[in-house]
Amino acid sequence: MQRSFGFDVLACPRCGGRLRLIALIDNPRVIRRILGHLGLPAELPAAHPPRAPPIPFERCHDHVDDDIADR
Repeated sequence: MQRSFGFDVLACPRCGGRLRLIALIDNPRVIRRILGHLGLPAELPAAHPPRAPPIPFERCHDHVDDDIADR
């Protein structure tokens, strides 16, 4: 994350000191209980439909030429 976004995930937001990993929870039942206790949703949201494919560059280029010729 540091290289990609310039964000150090192990820096403490309060003091800037180094954080360290003390536990990794990978049991789904435990995760649901923790999220429920915190009042956070435990189920995944529904997926959105995919976006339309991009317009090919050739089609965009024709419109740009038309706009320039109209001026």
